[in-house]
Amino acid sequence: MESGQISQTHETVPRRHIKIKGAANPYDPDWELYFEERTQRQPMERVGGNQRWLKLWLEQKGKCVVCGQELEYEGDWHIHHLEKRVNGGTEALSNLVLLHANCHRQVHQQGWRLAKPRPVKGALSEA
Repeated sequence: MESGQISQTHETVPRRHIKIKGAANPYDPDWELYFEERTQRQPMERVGGNQRWLKLWLEQKGKCVVCGQELEYEGDWHIHHLEKRVNGGTEALSNLVLLHANCHRQVHQQGWRLAKPRPVKGALSEA
């Protein structure tokens, strides 16, 4: 290689953007589940994504808040907002819980209100 040339060893991996449905309104409670599921599809590699999931998982002792069953590593998990974003809820960990995908659908279909489980002592410092 001649001096001054730069070696290109890494290739850019394309990331596909999924368009938002035209009728979707983030301020309409009827679209809350759509936007939560859309957020789930965003790559976990984004900044802080893995840490947020890990902290919630540790805080809940690895269990779903609804059914109490283990959230398996390979399973389909969803992040649920305790206070809906349309009602002023935030992305803060204090407003989030991990649920199985099916449990998450039941929460929205039945209109259940969930509470944050008590944190495990020292769990967040491990993450």
